Amino acid sequence: MSDKSSEIMEGVARLAAGAAGPAVPAPEITRQAEQTLELLPDALEGNNPRLLERWEAIGRRYAELELAMSEIPDTPEVLKHAVWSVMQERVSAGAVELADLVDAMMDVEKVLGDCWTAMILGFLGSRDTAVTAQAERVAAMYALTDVLSTEGDRFDVYRAIVNQVAAITGITRCSLLVFEDTGNLVPAASNFSNAFEMLMSLPADELAALEAAGALGGPTVLKRGDRNPALVESLLTHYHTPVLLVIPVRTPERRLGLLLLDMEKEGEFTGEQIELAAACAGQAAMAIDRIGLLSEIETRLKHMAAIGIVARSLGTYMAPGEQMDGLLDMACVLVRADSGVLLLAEEMFGELKLEAHTGTFDWATGSDFQGVARWVLNNGELVLWRKGIGDPRFVELDLPVQAVLAAPLKVRDKGIGVIAVASSGPGETYSAEDLQMFDNFSAQVAVSIENTQLYDRLQDTYLGAIGALAAAIEARDPYTVGHSARVTQYAVAIAQSMGLATEEVEDLRLAGLLHDLGKIGIPDSILNKPGRLSEEEYSAIKMHPALSMRIIEPLPQLGNIIPIIYHHHERFDGHGYIEGKAGETIPLGARIIAVADSYEAMTSDRPYRSALTREQAMAELERCSGTQFDPLVVKHFMELLQSTVA
Repeated sequence: MSDKSSEIMEGVARLAAGAAGPAVPAPEITRQAEQTLELLPDALEGNNPRLLERWEAIGRRYAELELAMSEIPDTPEVLKHAVWSVMQERVSAGAVELADLVDAMMDVEKVLGDCWTAMILGFLGSRDTAVTAQAERVAAMYALTDVLSTEGDRFDVYRAIVNQVAAITGITRCSLLVFEDTGNLVPAASNFSNAFEMLMSLPADELAALEAAGALGGPTVLKRGDRNPALVESLLTHYHTPVLLVIPVRTPERRLGLLLLDMEKEGEFTGEQIELAAACAGQAAMAIDRIGLLSEIETRLKHMAAIGIVARSLGTYMAPGEQMDGLLDMACVLVRADSGVLLLAEEMFGELKLEAHTGTFDWATGSDFQGVARWVLNNGELVLWRKGIGDPRFVELDLPVQAVLAAPLKVRDKGIGVIAVASSGPGETYSAEDLQMFDNFSAQVAVSIENTQLYDRLQDTYLGAIGALAAAIEARDPYTVGHSARVTQYAVAIAQSMGLATEEVEDLRLAGLLHDLGKIGIPDSILNKPGRLSEEEYSAIKMHPALSMRIIEPLPQLGNIIPIIYHHHERFDGHGYIEGKAGETIPLGARIIAVADSYEAMTSDRPYRSALTREQAMAELERCSGTQFDPLVVKHFMELLQSTVA
């Protein structure tokens, strides 16, 4: 940082003009910033007594000059913005990583915040203020600095501001309003319960009067009966207070919001309370400005990450339910929502059907939200609904949440559904960046869902074709008609007897039906040969599990059954085919199919022999248990056969 001192001071000189006033001219601000910059490297290393002592001395000098707090420029804030500007240029030039810059600036803001607090300590220390009260409030100022430098979530920061400001000033009620990117002034936090309802219900002209009071530049006291315009009297009535202290929260470059403080009763604010509130507003401005910068960085990173994740998912098959649950969870994380729903339009009648949900989603189950969702789908436009903010499109809409964000899912200008998220925390809403990010994200979600739907339709077609192939194979040989169905019946019964999970049983059901699929590639002359097969013919027969695997491989949802089909002719002693696996290295499903397949073959007529009796087949299974077959599988099958009628 020291090698950029001249550039930083050039920035200070530019900003000082805007922060200067009659009491403290721009050259004095520049001189204070330069002295602070000299000591800043040591302070960042933890050696900050000299820097804080210097700022306490500055505060004492301002007190001797009998300046008001509103006349004192926030030089540390000016210096912070100058440093930030230079460091951003280094990031753009590739000299510094963005993450390193954010970490470094958080340390800089903490030290400069301590400088401002030290100045207030020196300023108040020179006044005839009660020593105990002064010490407590100064300690609270330091506590505010610590809280605001460590809190990360913007709503946590807002709540910390109002709670600490009320404690520091001794004023009962405190509310914070912030300016949105659109320029609207909206409630952000308060330390009493019904503040949001009162502030949200203020008529537009009264809110404008409040904003005008904050635009005067310094603290403003609005008091009933003070020859106020009628708007101010009405404002005080609506806010249920006879006197209100309005403090602007701003940086040298822009306004950020307003602090509202009142005692909820008649009385006067002391000069010290007003000065402390103004000092707190300066600390609040630093914190809000910081979370704004961090939020912008976070938003960009989240946007890039979310779009990247969805883009990567386009090339990976997921079951529709799993896919939509994942996308909805991602949407909630993206805009910090606590619940959400995803609805798709039915193809025939276009009715919106709930396909996925997360969190407490009762707000989305009634006809009110269905009307919003239908409007979003039909008009293809994103909607932001906020409690207490009138929307002519949904005049009587009243949902049990604070804000709802709903976006259409469109593919080639055709609406296929709606994705919506909601936040229920007091005063929570969504920013302009949230809206843009959610809109872009919903476009990616629509493409992902359509790709999955197309893929599933293709897979259903392919699976149907495979089923037809399997039936065609059996139709080629009158001796094997129904073979696969009977093998499936035996395999499922064995699996259930062994206590396998439902998913494993269903895998065996499919594997049983398709286990001989590869025989489609074997000539009829070999399959139906009545006599002994030659070595070459037997080698061709042994290839059918590999052919089955190749046919099934394009279907990812059948991936679990490929090992079963591929290994169902392995022997327990390792002398089978295709890979010569032995014992439990053979997949359990393949060991089960091996027993079921052999029993069904033995008890059916073949071109080269008549069917064995039930007892003969059972004896053969017993004889080959432990060599050709898994003894445990044979045991379960024997128990099943003995408990049933042939």
